[in-house]
Amino acid sequence: MLIRIGRFRVRVESIGTGTVPSLFLYRARKACGVIESTQIVVIGAGPAGCAAGRTLAGSGAQCLILDKLGMPGGLSRSLRRSGASFDVGPHRFYTQSEEVLSIWKSVLGKDLISVERLTRILYRGKYFNYPLVPLNALRGLGMIRSLHAAASYAWRQARLALRPRVAGSFEEWVTDRFGRVLYETFFKHYTEKVWGIDCSEISADWASQRIKGLNLASAVKNALASPGQSGIKTLVDRFVYPRYGSGYLYELMIKEIIAAGGSFLPHTTVTGLHHDDSGWAVSYEDNEGCSGCVRCGTVLSSMPITELVSMISPRVPQEVLNAAAALRYRNHYCVNLLVKSKKTPFPDNWIYVHSPALRTGRIANFANFSEALRNGSDRFPVAVEFFSFPGDEIDARTDQERIDLAVHELREMGTLPRGFSIEDAFVVFSESAYPIIAKGYDDHLSTIRACLSRLAGLQTMGRAGLFQYNNQDHSMMTGILAARNALGAQYDVWAVNIDAEYHESGAAPDLGKPGD
Repeated sequence: MLIRIGRFRVRVESIGTGTVPSLFLYRARKACGVIESTQIVVIGAGPAGCAAGRTLAGSGAQCLILDKLGMPGGLSRSLRRSGASFDVGPHRFYTQSEEVLSIWKSVLGKDLISVERLTRILYRGKYFNYPLVPLNALRGLGMIRSLHAAASYAWRQARLALRPRVAGSFEEWVTDRFGRVLYETFFKHYTEKVWGIDCSEISADWASQRIKGLNLASAVKNALASPGQSGIKTLVDRFVYPRYGSGYLYELMIKEIIAAGGSFLPHTTVTGLHHDDSGWAVSYEDNEGCSGCVRCGTVLSSMPITELVSMISPRVPQEVLNAAAALRYRNHYCVNLLVKSKKTPFPDNWIYVHSPALRTGRIANFANFSEALRNGSDRFPVAVEFFSFPGDEIDARTDQERIDLAVHELREMGTLPRGFSIEDAFVVFSESAYPIIAKGYDDHLSTIRACLSRLAGLQTMGRAGLFQYNNQDHSMMTGILAARNALGAQYDVWAVNIDAEYHESGAAPDLGKPGD
């Protein structure tokens, strides 16, 4: 069904339990159309872009959101297939920001559910509870290796007491806090699968941002503490979640944005940004090959910052382009399987696959997030994740070969029940999914930031736009603050991921029984 909204013709499509408008540029002829102007252009409809658009539209500002995908949510979108729902990898909702939590509650209402977390680590054929449970860890490691781990930790602490140092790499950061044995068991292999580089080449900044405050002593203390007493963000044992998948939140947010007067153009790739004394001109192309341009006063961008600087004209200095070329992102393949079985493939929300012999990085069972994500009592939506660089072994495979690899490795892990069958399978590829926080990245990023700070009316936000490996709530907060800046405020969006106010710590709010 087509309806008209302003200059746009709207195709209403069924998504989830409701409908969300999918806006396409109205053309009176086959030639490409042009949106003449808007107040603010938002590039990307992921968590940051949706949060920015909702803030702007709610304040009465005219905004247009452009996204190359066909639906909102970015890496947090949900895909419906064969009656089941699949997220692009597992997404856990937790935050210590009351503002972000209030948005989740306001948008989702009774469809924001509370989920009990079960996650484990698979290492050399054995499963370890995560967070740490001492008896489980001892059983898995065995008495001799456990004593070796304890001695390794004690030795590292003694060395640090005599010769203190500031860790420069992820390897040093983790080894200083856990000892080498536990580092090699629970950190090294998985981390190198995700990032594709040696842990000695990953900046310590990544560890300090993602596992802030965690060390062996605090992990043991947390494991022995009464429920609810932990203050370490990595040790959250409950989280909240949208009943119909992580992307359902962003679908509803887009509906709110449109209802408030904002606009959304999916299947639209930004191809250039030109600035002059009158503002910005954003060029774009849709998936039918038609191009357009919109003038605006402000651009809020969550596209990869390395791509952004290459599109700006007049051309940015060569040193900025060189800095962008020195930064890399990691690509992501998510193999989605609809498994038919009399029993659940595994009870976890997700499992970290640390075993070095397996190429899988993580697996998830979405039925353990919400029963609404599966269709039928014997059908389970399962995701198997791989990480890649262009041209490497995973990237060179066909989708069918990736599916075959995923099923083979699930068999190797023992996670597929007897008598199972695969009713459906498909692969989702995400380019530039994870910014690689390699040693020296901050120098390159500082060069880019200094350049962008001189361009009035342009702000970056979100994971890819800030080159920060942040969470959904961080990304949403960057979008909110970027939007407020566009309306006249002065916030430091870059500080969101490192400011303690925005770090997720402690337990997620209890909204009721799991799956309610």
